[in-house]
Amino acid sequence: MSDGAGLPDHLVDTLMVGIWMIDRDGVTTFVNPYMTELLGVSPEAMLGRPLLEFFHPDDHQIVLRHLRKRRDGLSDSYDARLARPDDQLRHVRVQGSPVRHAGEFVGSVAAITDLTDVYQHAGERDEALQRAEESVLDKTRFLSWVSHELRTPLTTISGFAQLLEANLATGPDRDMAVSIHTASAHVDSLVQDLLDYAQADSDVLEPSLHAVSLRGVLDDALGLVAGTARDLDVRIDLHAGTEHVMADRRHLVQVVLNLLSNAVKYGGRGTTVCITTSVHGSVVHCSITDEGPGIPPELQRQAFRPFERLDNATGVAGVGLGLSIAESFMRAMKGNLTLTSPPGRGATFTIELPLAHPDDDTPCATDAVEDAVRLVLYVEDEPLNASLMESIVGLLPGRVLQVEPTVAGGIAAAVSLHPALVLLDLNLPDGSGLDVLQAIRADPATERTPVFILSADATEQAARRSLDLGADRFITKPFNLKEFVGLLDAAT
Repeated sequence: MSDGAGLPDHLVDTLMVGIWMIDRDGVTTFVNPYMTELLGVSPEAMLGRPLLEFFHPDDHQIVLRHLRKRRDGLSDSYDARLARPDDQLRHVRVQGSPVRHAGEFVGSVAAITDLTDVYQHAGERDEALQRAEESVLDKTRFLSWVSHELRTPLTTISGFAQLLEANLATGPDRDMAVSIHTASAHVDSLVQDLLDYAQADSDVLEPSLHAVSLRGVLDDALGLVAGTARDLDVRIDLHAGTEHVMADRRHLVQVVLNLLSNAVKYGGRGTTVCITTSVHGSVVHCSITDEGPGIPPELQRQAFRPFERLDNATGVAGVGLGLSIAESFMRAMKGNLTLTSPPGRGATFTIELPLAHPDDDTPCATDAVEDAVRLVLYVEDEPLNASLMESIVGLLPGRVLQVEPTVAGGIAAAVSLHPALVLLDLNLPDGSGLDVLQAIRADPATERTPVFILSADATEQAARRSLDLGADRFITKPFNLKEFVGLLDAAT
């Protein structure tokens, strides 16, 4: 073989690519200046030396495998690491071809491209991605912890306040109970807004999109806002069809509830909120209109920014996160949220979502199972929460509460007592309420028992995991007493 495989010397010497030639035994016969620069050695140090001496030991098998391909007459490329005398590693791409003389294999020639910077940047990118993923995971864990630590005492405060409110007819004591309930509900609302915003801001929203009855969502949201509307003497007119939309039902209820709550609170006492639905081609529109003062055109975009309060003069409490969260949820569901507000004539928020068709194979409700004992099993280790639940269950005739503070006790009681309903807390001293749930669903004797998760962890991940494992409901603490009693009554 001649130096440079017959290429002009000036071209070989000035190429910014390494040229490396070896004989049939893998011994170096030629290198250009750039090749020696990559390795940090002189030409004399390479000539006559085996190829493998200059590669990292961990890459020797890769190099040998490709050398065998040269003997078979094949050309290809691969990545490997050069080992320099100064202990630096250079990531390179080797593009090799066999060299033949008179039809016989006599060696190989390869072009060596330095990829060290590419690998370094890729490594930095991977590290940055890993740090970002760890940051999101840390945020999720923190949100779960914050939710639990704040909502656990709120559950007790709110629950007992609602019990007092229900048992006291009139007078200052009842007024104090109402004030405690109202204040705890406000704190819970702020916690939920912050959790929703943090989830939306972290780009971890993973909506489960399927055909959802828009009328059903509206009915659920109306039920939740009915008390506030009644207190403010606000009438709600609903003109809705039977359309289904492609959406995540949980997220859509949150969006509609936020818009309805705003319309009721900001519309003013004695006003009317109007809800209408319509179909425009393949898109369903749902508009919520209030009779409030409206939002000036120059401030309408600002209304969707987090922590923006355009309503300080109204005296309505909040942190200005609701519309930002609603818009994030709509984007995640591939929908749109718009605002129109003629000066002084109220505001109309319109939800736009793809039209969907409900599945024909909608699951049928299971038959209710009569239980003579009508026992409610509550797996909860917090004494105050257990005491509160005992008072709540006591409101329902014929129901008895059994409290178990551990996973082991909860599983044993579920199997031996055959409760009509199981209520599970997630955080238990010897494990998770999900362990109890899985054991109940795995046992043929208890697999059809209704199970409600009661948790202060309000994150989407906690709810989804619980429902995926077979929970019938995921109820966030603190809960509304009347609604919860209704659920207990229906389930038992």
